[in-house]
Amino acid sequence: MTTIELYPDDVYNRRTIHQGHPPDWVNRDGGDYDVVVVGGGPAGLTAATTAAAGGHRVAMTEQRLTGGTCVNFGCTPSKALIRCARAVHDAGRGAEFGFRLDAPPRTDFGVVMERVRRMRSMSSAGDAVQMAEEAGVEVYLGHTRFTAANAVEVDGRPLRFRKAVIATGSEPVVPAIDGLRTGEYLTNETVFALTEQPSRLVVIGGGPQACELAQAFRRLGSEVDLVSHPMTLLSQDEPEAGELIRHRFEQEGIRLHLGFTAVRAGAGRLLALGAGGTRELPYDALLLATGRKANVEHLNLDAAGVHDAGDGVAVDAYLRTANPDIYAAGDATFPLKYTHAANATARLCIANALDAAHRPARDLVIPHCTYTDPEVAEVGLAPRRARDEGVAIDTYRLDLTKVERAFIDGEDEGYGAIHTRSDSGEIAGATLVAAHAGEMISELTLAITNRLTLEALADTVHCYPTQAEVFQRIALQGRPQRVAAAH
Repeated sequence: MTTIELYPDDVYNRRTIHQGHPPDWVNRDGGDYDVVVVGGGPAGLTAATTAAAGGHRVAMTEQRLTGGTCVNFGCTPSKALIRCARAVHDAGRGAEFGFRLDAPPRTDFGVVMERVRRMRSMSSAGDAVQMAEEAGVEVYLGHTRFTAANAVEVDGRPLRFRKAVIATGSEPVVPAIDGLRTGEYLTNETVFALTEQPSRLVVIGGGPQACELAQAFRRLGSEVDLVSHPMTLLSQDEPEAGELIRHRFEQEGIRLHLGFTAVRAGAGRLLALGAGGTRELPYDALLLATGRKANVEHLNLDAAGVHDAGDGVAVDAYLRTANPDIYAAGDATFPLKYTHAANATARLCIANALDAAHRPARDLVIPHCTYTDPEVAEVGLAPRRARDEGVAIDTYRLDLTKVERAFIDGEDEGYGAIHTRSDSGEIAGATLVAAHAGEMISELTLAITNRLTLEALADTVHCYPTQAEVFQRIALQGRPQRVAAAH
C-alpha cells in the first residue's frame, strides 16, 4: 500500500492522514460492482456517494488522500492561510475605524501554519474513508489501473464494473526553467508544509493560485515578487478586474514583473526576461503556480478503450468516453478546474450513466472566484467571451462606492456588472469584484440557470444594508434603459 506522509509530523497532519488514508487499512479482495469510481477527490466522492444513495453497489479507489487536492493541498489550506493574512491586514487598518495599536501587528508564522493544518484536518473529516464507507461506498486504497474494458485492479485486486467514472483530478504544472531541480521549489502540494516564513518569496504565475498566495504571503510579512508571462493578472477574467487587482497589489508592496518569463533558477536567484529587459530576483523560496494538468497518465487507459486527449480524458458532450461504459468528471477531463465544477460534473456523470438523463455538460452554469482581497468572481457570458462566441450583450455596471454597506465596511474597492442578452433581456453573465464576491455571485448563477431577466432581479427584495444590494441596484438602473430601448 502507498505510504502517505505530510510535513511536519504533528497531531493535525497525523489526523488528516488517518482520515484520508488510514495506515492500517486493508482492502477487500475485489469483486463485481455496478459502479467503480477511480479517484477519491471531490468528483470521485460525489460520484460514489450519489450512486450509493441510489441503491447501487459502488467501489471507490484512491491512491493518496481522500478529499483530493481541494481539501489537502488546495481550497481548504489556501483559504485558511488567506483568512490569517486578511486578519493581519485588517488589524493594521485600525485608524480607519477609530482604534490604534501600540505597534504594528506581528505575525507568528508557526502559529499561522499550525492553524492551517488544523483547519485542513477538520475539513478532511468530512471526506474521510470512514465517511465514504458509512455512505455505502466500498473504498480501495492503492494504485489503480485499467485491465480491460470493464475492469480495473487496485494493487493487484480485481474490480469488475458495469459503469465507471474516472475522477483522478489534476496536478501542478512544472514549467521548463533552466537549472530548476526537484525539491528546490514549492507548489500547492508543498507550500503548506512550510513552518518558517520565507523572507523573500518569488511567485511564478499570474492566475488565481499565484495571486491568492502572493497577496497572503505579502500580508503575512514576506517580500514578494510575482513573475507572469501575460501582461495582465487574472488573464482569464475581464481586464478591468485584473487591472484593479494589479493596482491593489502595487499598493500593498507586491513587486510585479508582468510580461516576463522565468528562464533560469537556482542558488536563490531567478532570472526573468521580458520586453523591459532582464531582471534577476533573489529569493528564499520559489513558488510555482503556473496551472494544472489532468492526472491520467498512469491509468493504462488504452486497456479500457479510453483516449487521453492530451489535456485530460476525451469525452463527448455527456462526459462519456470512447468506451460507452466509462465516464469522466472533474479535473481529469473538465477545463474548469474548480471543486464545485468537479462536484457538478460528477453528479451529471452518475445521472447520465445510471439514469439515462442525457444531459450535456454545457447546460451547467459554473461560477468561479479568485479569493484575493478584493475577490474576483464571474459567471456566464462576460464581454470577452460573448465577443468570441458572437453573442450580442448589454452590460449594466455599478461601482461599490455607490453601495452604502460597502463603504461603511471600508470595502468599496470594486464593482458589479450584469450582462444581458440583447435579443431577449435574459441575464447571461456577471462580473463582481468585491470583498465577498464569492459569497455573492451565486444569486446571479441562480438567475442565469433559471433564465431570469433584470426585471426579476429588480423585483427581488434585498436586505438593506448589504453589499449584495449591488445586483438589485444594477437591475433597477438597467430596467428603464431596457424598456426604453424596446420602444
